[in-house]
Amino acid sequence: MQEDRDQIVVSEVGAFIPRKLFGQKDQIVNELAQAGVFAPPEPEKPRPEVRRVPLVDIARETQWLKEHRHEYIGQWVALDGDRLISHGTNAREVSEAARAAGVEVPFFTRIEPDEELPFGGW
Repeated sequence: MQEDRDQIVVSEVGAFIPRKLFGQKDQIVNELAQAGVFAPPEPEKPRPEVRRVPLVDIARETQWLKEHRHEYIGQWVALDGDRLISHGTNAREVSEAARAAGVEVPFFTRIEPDEELPFGGW
């Protein structure tokens, strides 16, 4: 590598910037660009279109679950607001029954048993 006190020297291992050029950002950037150090900017990718979905209020479903969950432990339930549409142990059948009842998007969940306290035992 030939050392030149006024120019930036670019080799396979990097760039040598003379101390004399420190503080001269524009000149450094221009010379590095001319030497091909900077990759050309990637074209901006088109952003996918965002589909806004209205928020769904599930307050009535949540209240129904608080009041009736003990009746359907271990089962799938499909609700439309505070109305039970279908329930059972087979998720597919419960879902199909809800759709057959004319509800396009039912609130659908499996009711798990309450957590028991951990047993430390002897």
